[in-house]
Amino acid sequence: MMPERRAPDTAERPSPVGQTAPPADDAMLKSARRVRRNVEEERQARLAFLGTLAAGLAHEIRSPLEAIKLNAELLSEDIGCVHEGHRKEFENRLERVKREAEQLKKTLDEFLAFARPPKIEVFPTDINAYLRELIEFAEPEFRAAHINVVTDFADGLYPVAIDQAQMGQAVMNILANAREAIREHGEVRVATRETEKHVEIRIRDNGGGVKPELEEKIFEVFFTTRERGTGLGLGIARRVVEEHEGALILENRPGVGAEFIIQIPKGRYLEYSDAAAGAEKAK
Repeated sequence: MMPERRAPDTAERPSPVGQTAPPADDAMLKSARRVRRNVEEERQARLAFLGTLAAGLAHEIRSPLEAIKLNAELLSEDIGCVHEGHRKEFENRLERVKREAEQLKKTLDEFLAFARPPKIEVFPTDINAYLRELIEFAEPEFRAAHINVVTDFADGLYPVAIDQAQMGQAVMNILANAREAIREHGEVRVATRETEKHVEIRIRDNGGGVKPELEEKIFEVFFTTRERGTGLGLGIARRVVEEHEGALILENRPGVGAEFIIQIPKGRYLEYSDAAAGAEKAK
């Protein structure tokens, strides 16, 4: 699926006096809607298949993976039994086994999160306070890479209804993508804005941006340009945002940096408030 791009605002231009716009072609509109519906049904079918596949993978991989990690830890405890001349080499190989096992576990967890997402449970959230907590949690990794995280939060934002755990994963995935794009010595800017219909989270980096020919691929499952990447982070982020009936938009500046914009609809908060009020009256 192609990543969404923000289209420039254009004012409506009135038809010249004495002229009327041609009537819409109903057949073409119906055909376009049918194509969109078919694409969405195909996407949902793929996700359902991935969910079934994920369940099998979890069963077949998780148990032996845990056994590998446990045995690696046991071997670490017996490192003193290894001949001193070979101890350092043995330690290095053992650490590599641990790293690879942890990377495989991470890939499995991300695949499960993408293929079998839990149902979202939304709560009204002060998005600025929520983002401050996430950034505070992530900041040590940025600091270690000499990356400065700057915030620019709008005051008095409309509260939004989100699943805090899942939206947190989406934000953290985008932050991780920004950190990996910069590698070291750069800046990530996290901002919030409010529009008529949405509250926006904007995450911008100066990591060089996305190559134009790759813009259509970055949200695809398992697509990655990084040696240790799983290719699931941005796909998970988009799925989470879409589950909130929002949109994840890429504003790309090749050679400069990329900005990901999470648009969260205000209407979800009103729906939550109405449902909560109804439940309170029913008590």
